[in-house]
Amino acid sequence: MKKTPLITALTQLSPKNTADISTQLTLLTLLFTQVGNPYTRPFILSLAAVGLLSSQLRKQSLLWLSLFFLTGFRVIDQWPMADNHAYLLALWCLTVFLYVYRESSPRILANNARILIGLVFLLASFQKLSAADYLNGTFFRYLFLTDDRFEDFAILFGNISYQQIDDARKLLDAYQFSPALSHGEVVPISAEFHVLVVIATWWNVLDQIVVACCFLSPINSLLYKTRDYALLVFCLTSYAVAPVPGFGWLLISMALAQCESKLRIHIAYFITFFLILFYYQVHWAKLLVDFFQLG
Repeated sequence: MKKTPLITALTQLSPKNTADISTQLTLLTLLFTQVGNPYTRPFILSLAAVGLLSSQLRKQSLLWLSLFFLTGFRVIDQWPMADNHAYLLALWCLTVFLYVYRESSPRILANNARILIGLVFLLASFQKLSAADYLNGTFFRYLFLTDDRFEDFAILFGNISYQQIDDARKLLDAYQFSPALSHGEVVPISAEFHVLVVIATWWNVLDQIVVACCFLSPINSLLYKTRDYALLVFCLTSYAVAPVPGFGWLLISMALAQCESKLRIHIAYFITFFLILFYYQVHWAKLLVDFFQLG
């Protein structure tokens, strides 16, 4: 059976090829994601497209330095940003620039990618564990009820209706800064909804702790060897619910730089990259709500 170009490339993986695949997916992430303001966005798109079309230009340090300045300017221009992955994107572009500029070993890029991913998840876990309004469920209770992007998911698994969400939003508007919100008195929806909030709260923090431990563990330890699987589980579950594909694509781009030359891991990352695109384009929760005539 004749192999496709993609399968051929994957079966001939090496650390150098893996680093190049990582940079290509980073550029693809910049194309897919709305990065920058109306003045910088055209330059980001042009640089990303040029880098994807030309392997020689993709290896030019000037391209990555320009992308670092443009993504970094986005952070400064919109400071402080709510999109945490914007900071990571600028740091990753800087990392790739230094890797290309110094003509370093792919292992250097791999180590930096692994440490950056580990630190991102470690800091995210610490922030959640130190926030009282996260641990008591306030964060997800508020998110599910006020963010239109999550309401179908809440209806599907929380046994609530659109009318209940509208009523809860009116109460939340009236008691926006009331301490009662943190005790669940403002939004008495349903038992299933509160179970959903508890599961979402602890699943979100525990899987991030696991990813952080795996990526920051000593090399050749058991946790280190399972790091790619931990990140894949995080991406497959989190981005099925949270419509922030740019973060998922960036994590996968970075993860490919540090994963070992194992065909099944690379294929899994590629599938997950495009599955996140599917999650973003196809509102599966809405389809199921309509199919079962919920809400």
